[in-house]
Amino acid sequence: MTRTIVTTMLRYAMGTAGVLLCLCAQANTLGIVTSGQGAAYEEFVEAVRTELKSVPGLKIQLLAPGAEGAAARLPDDTFMVLAVGVQATRTTLAAQAESRWPLLSVMVPRTSFDALSPVPRNARRISAIYIDQPPQRQLELIRILLPTARKIALVVGPTNQRDLDALRTLATAKGLALVTEKAARDTELYPALQSVLRSSDVLLALPDPYVINVSTAQNLLLTAFRFRVPVIGYSAAYVRAGALAAAYSTPRQIGQEAAQVARQLWRGGALPTPRYPRNFSIAINRPLAESLGLNLPDEAAVQQRLQALESSE
Repeated sequence: MTRTIVTTMLRYAMGTAGVLLCLCAQANTLGIVTSGQGAAYEEFVEAVRTELKSVPGLKIQLLAPGAEGAAARLPDDTFMVLAVGVQATRTTLAAQAESRWPLLSVMVPRTSFDALSPVPRNARRISAIYIDQPPQRQLELIRILLPTARKIALVVGPTNQRDLDALRTLATAKGLALVTEKAARDTELYPALQSVLRSSDVLLALPDPYVINVSTAQNLLLTAFRFRVPVIGYSAAYVRAGALAAAYSTPRQIGQEAAQVARQLWRGGALPTPRYPRNFSIAINRPLAESLGLNLPDEAAVQQRLQALESSE
């Protein structure tokens, strides 16, 4: 009898110790590796901290900028890494070739993420929230703002050429036609623009490091303005520079989404597949709209209509 009681007590004590050991050994640190410093990175990190501040026991380890070996300095109880930007993603992957921790790459263009090499193609170990918008959202933005537009001008650079057929199919399904030209480098942009703008109602500017980028943005906008063709851009800065409108995701919005993924993993879930951001904002250039004779709805109304369309799909 006594022996039985002692054995039961020992088993209970060992089980309790095992539970405590598991609790103590639980990985509780979220690592954040950034590609640099600046307002965008600070906004992202602050959004993650705010979103996760109510999670008991979860710690955040910030390593900035994303220098070589940064990921190696993460503590052993790290359960996940957020790599902010292309450089941070590249250096973190290099530091943990065997995918020691699940990695979520954020604020990266989809084409840049796809081009990273080597990228472990295991959805349980690496994923991304892109910085660019889904094509469906961009086309619907055009239909809301310019309901009579039917022909969309598009200059396709090297990084976007492989997506052209899918985009054309999507546009056709919405009653839109693409007027396209290809350009391999920025010096080919101007003649390509002249060609597509002559017979189009709107220009969709897709970011491409070789063709449509910061250095060519102003010339693109001026050329489109001379043809009286409005431009749908990909950032608030592009709208301020002279585009008619854009759907874009802020660092804060992407930070909130990344924090939600981190919470899911911390609770035992899995990484989602790479995806476009779900949260977004709308920017509209009112002075330009007036100069073009356009009476556009306000940003909030446009955003609500887009969200309603996406939620019904």
